[in-house]
Amino acid sequence: MRISIPVFMYHHINWHAEDLVTLTPRDFENHLRVLAEKRIQTLFLDELLEFLTGKKKMSHPAVLLTFDDGHLDNWVYAFPLLKKYGMKATIFVITSWIGSGAKRSYGTGGNAENRELPEIPHHKEVKRRAGEGDPAVGLQWEEVREMEASGLVDIQSHTHFHRDYFPDSKERRPLDPAKKEELLADLKQSKDLIEDHLGKKCRFLAWPWGKYDEAAVAMAQKVGFEGILTTAKGVNCPGSNPLGIKRIVAKSGDPGWFSSRIWIYSHCLVGRMYSRVVGKI
Repeated sequence: MRISIPVFMYHHINWHAEDLVTLTPRDFENHLRVLAEKRIQTLFLDELLEFLTGKKKMSHPAVLLTFDDGHLDNWVYAFPLLKKYGMKATIFVITSWIGSGAKRSYGTGGNAENRELPEIPHHKEVKRRAGEGDPAVGLQWEEVREMEASGLVDIQSHTHFHRDYFPDSKERRPLDPAKKEELLADLKQSKDLIEDHLGKKCRFLAWPWGKYDEAAVAMAQKVGFEGILTTAKGVNCPGSNPLGIKRIVAKSGDPGWFSSRIWIYSHCLVGRMYSRVVGKI
């Protein structure tokens, strides 16, 4: 049976349990505990790219943990849990959200709420404040540097402005030609900022809302991105397109749910069938 590597997509890790795109620290720790107990490796995207292009073979089960946006709670709650379990994760940051202030406090890696930690707003409040230019709801560059220095977090691009270049429609609309230069500049600015601040090459991009077309992919390649992540659910097998990496939304903290998705999306045929038949469940 051909092997696939599941890529899970997270956003918030905080105590607003019923909030949008949010898992609690206890939920996230359930996922990490499953990986530890089953001895499943966590990979970075450069390793996945080698797997997809046939340069790397996997002898052990593996997954990728990815976060979109670069929320403050990734530092406060997710990072200490990653350190506790020695697990890797990739954070796709919106670079216009990243501030230049001092590092803030973060948790101990336990699952108890600590009221001495920085305030974490609800998702809607985060979006509002970020839109107004408030850097307090996102990461700071000093926090980003510490996470990268741990060897457990890889920072990559989620664009600079997180703008919607593809208007909502019942039918998928192509990129407006008038916005091509705007998108190109957005992609380049994000990539350049990450490279300048972290002293590394930024090779990977995650599309905001998973919206893109062939023209957008061509521009991302022109800027220098080598791997691109989508929001489409599916498998990532040897030979899969690295410019269209599939992901699974981490929408449940239940260990059984997480274990079953790992198994399903670790098998190319099973994962494809599941995605087609009941993938929306």
